[in-house]
Amino acid sequence: MGYFDGASTQAQQGNPSAEELEKALAAGYGTNSASFINGRAMIPENCETTMVNVVAELKEDCKLFNTMKTVPVASTVHEENRRTSHGDYRFLSTPEGGKSRATDQAVARVFYEQKYLQTFRSITKQMELVRTFEDAYTSEKIAGVETICKGAEFNMFHGDSVVIPTDWDGFPAAIRKSKNPNIIDIRGDSIGTRGESLFDDIARQVWDRGGDISKAFFPAILAKDIKELFTDRIRMMVKDQQATFDQLPDYPTAIGSSIRFSGANTGADKFFHVKGVVSAAGDPNDRPAAPTSVAGAALANQSGSKFLTSDVGGYKYTVYAVNPNGISEGTTIGSDAAVTVAANGGIQLIITPNLAKPVTGYIIARTAKDGSVKMEMVQIGDSGAATTVFVDLNDDLPGTGSMLFLTEKRVTPVFRFGQLLPVSTYPLYPTDKAVTPFLVILYGALEVSAPEFCALVKNIHYEQGL
Repeated sequence: MGYFDGASTQAQQGNPSAEELEKALAAGYGTNSASFINGRAMIPENCETTMVNVVAELKEDCKLFNTMKTVPVASTVHEENRRTSHGDYRFLSTPEGGKSRATDQAVARVFYEQKYLQTFRSITKQMELVRTFEDAYTSEKIAGVETICKGAEFNMFHGDSVVIPTDWDGFPAAIRKSKNPNIIDIRGDSIGTRGESLFDDIARQVWDRGGDISKAFFPAILAKDIKELFTDRIRMMVKDQQATFDQLPDYPTAIGSSIRFSGANTGADKFFHVKGVVSAAGDPNDRPAAPTSVAGAALANQSGSKFLTSDVGGYKYTVYAVNPNGISEGTTIGSDAAVTVAANGGIQLIITPNLAKPVTGYIIARTAKDGSVKMEMVQIGDSGAATTVFVDLNDDLPGTGSMLFLTEKRVTPVFRFGQLLPVSTYPLYPTDKAVTPFLVILYGALEVSAPEFCALVKNIHYEQGL
């Protein structure tokens, strides 16, 4: 016994202790596999249950992308006609035998550039041979598919082709860029402060333009504020299960639209983020370098300024460069100097990029009035010139969140995913290394056919925000 269990010399001579006998005869439950090295990879490990559970949960995580209607497209630039007006419905009556007035429809030509999401994956030949996982290739493929789906979901909310040209425009960007955007700015109020009338206001605004809001999406941190609005209504329900947020009742608006705030394909979304503290991210070898300099100056009497008398004070800024590969470190104004703005004024930023690596846009972070903590305020595209100039008129507030409202019940889809290629694997040619490389890819773009039927509420205060 002593030879096999590593017992002492005394045990090997035929006098093993009780403890040593126990070790030799029992497997025990104290083995810590995390401390194993090298040969650890040769031990079979069952990950089937974990993978199945993760894939099942992904549908709940990626609520918007996984439930969106897809349509096949056959070109890298998908074109469509968008009817923006049926014609003037007033002044149609005529006397008997009278002349009819022309009421032409208005049609706009819209172009959707296909975007390409790709993630590189590989497994070694040794991993293909050994029984560490039931199927190492399948495991890596599933992980790649999950990554692509999460990237698509993130782009649904945060994609902006002006800032990163290889991203498609997400819903907020599509709404902002539409001719008559439905946007309500609550200027740093909380949802609780505005109350349920906020939902009546946004529903009426969309209704006036022909839409009928049926679902809402929002960052998870806003869920508590929304639930508190419905506390009394929840208490009136009979079933105890209705006390959970997953069972929030639909909200019947004053104009008849019924908005869903929870469920399988609406409500809090894990990839819809508030504007918070910014930090460098992405591959350090490929992400852009921090801007060379940022200069700031106060401007007086700016048209459209939202700096009110109560906003007069000093503001500090940090600017981060971005490209498809990541976010740079930040650059402040001088030695982090504050710029003081007057009522109805603005603050001009002149950003000089570091062109050691490509730069496509910038994230501008700012403090609250006379504050020191900076959070994301706005993202802008690079001008392509020697400098990029941005004027802060206090339209976008730092450290706030947004809510998205969508019309879904229409014969023709208000939005869909134009798909050039579904999520697929693409094998790559092996190099001199003993690996099996492949890509997991998705080619397509979000197509919002009627942005006037969608809406955004912005500058919402959230807990821990500015």
